[in-house]
Amino acid sequence: MLVAAWIAFFLVMLFLLGSTVGSFLNVCIVRLPQGRSLVRPPSSCAQCGKAIRWQDNIPILSYWLLRGRCRACGAPFSMRYFWIELLTGLLFVLIYHLEIARNIHHFEVWNWYDNDYVFALMHMFDPRQWLVFSTHAVLGCLLIVATMCLWEQGWVPRCVTVVGVFLGLLTALLLPWPWPDQPAQAVIDSTYWLPGSAGWPKRNVPVFSNGPYVGAMPSAHPWWSGDLTPYQGLYPWPVWGPLPDGLPPGSWRLGLATGLAGVLAGAALAGLVRLLFNLGVDAAALGRGEIDLLMIAGGFLGWQPAVAAGLLALIPGLTTATLRWTIQKRSRVSYALWLAPALMMVWLGWYWIGPLVQGLFFNCIRMLWFVIGCASLLFAFAACLRLASAARPAGQSSVSFR
Repeated sequence: MLVAAWIAFFLVMLFLLGSTVGSFLNVCIVRLPQGRSLVRPPSSCAQCGKAIRWQDNIPILSYWLLRGRCRACGAPFSMRYFWIELLTGLLFVLIYHLEIARNIHHFEVWNWYDNDYVFALMHMFDPRQWLVFSTHAVLGCLLIVATMCLWEQGWVPRCVTVVGVFLGLLTALLLPWPWPDQPAQAVIDSTYWLPGSAGWPKRNVPVFSNGPYVGAMPSAHPWWSGDLTPYQGLYPWPVWGPLPDGLPPGSWRLGLATGLAGVLAGAALAGLVRLLFNLGVDAAALGRGEIDLLMIAGGFLGWQPAVAAGLLALIPGLTTATLRWTIQKRSRVSYALWLAPALMMVWLGWYWIGPLVQGLFFNCIRMLWFVIGCASLLFAFAACLRLASAARPAGQSSVSFR
């Protein structure tokens, strides 16, 4: 009971921390598109201009205590304030639960086996835990701010993109693959695997003469050309396999190459989608916000997860954008609300998603044909949109985006 109470207390504290950060994210969502300072003036009512007192600025609770209205003038507040605080608090709890306690990325340095929270909390002062947690918490916060700015304003502030890409590349430099595990483990794991339970991906593991890994078998192919799960780090996979001689595991050069490849691949994919969609509807209908989202995610996760998430969001995202353009006659469309969840799914589920796309992402010939196929489908989609847009009523003007 004491252990359960301590775990519950710890998760509540994480939730409160996240909701407090969410309150700050609300300030960013409102002020950054307007070019205003995040520090001064203090939070105030947009209607009457009076400063919000500290007791009226308590995350989550204050919205309901005030019934969503300003205490001074009674002007209503957007319910987005409450939802962002709640979402950020839940996100912090989810990241710790999955990545640290449950260790879904299967970092060898945290092989808890059983009683996940007991072992995780016993090692709660391990700085590697909090580096993993804080890195992905920052990524989640950036995605929330960028997505909401794009949804409400139609564009992502340049400062959000620049800060997100910079932090992603800085993390890549300081914590290169396969961090938090040792580089030597990834080298050993390149050619060995241990069969798992039914339905579980084959995981590369080091081979020892004794201990839990007795019976590991040499694989027929190395991880970059077979059906094995590459060793996963904070950046799920390195930029390429096999690693070039100048990019050894754990080196800053490998980290920089992985981060840069993620930024460029994310920008290229989203840029191509934007170009072809806008050509199809003959207007600047789709802005560059999705490019910013994928650049930020690519800087933090590498190019493979960014591309996988971008492709995963294409079908529902472009379908929704097309319906908004043709039926609702809206000139400004986006699919950020599909792209952000796709990034979360891929980021947290890469251990299971990775093996499904591994043969594609580490094979030049297959990847080339895949790129050609995707580009052909997008061109065909743009051609269909072009035909449909010909029937659009005259007089509907297009808009330009920053």
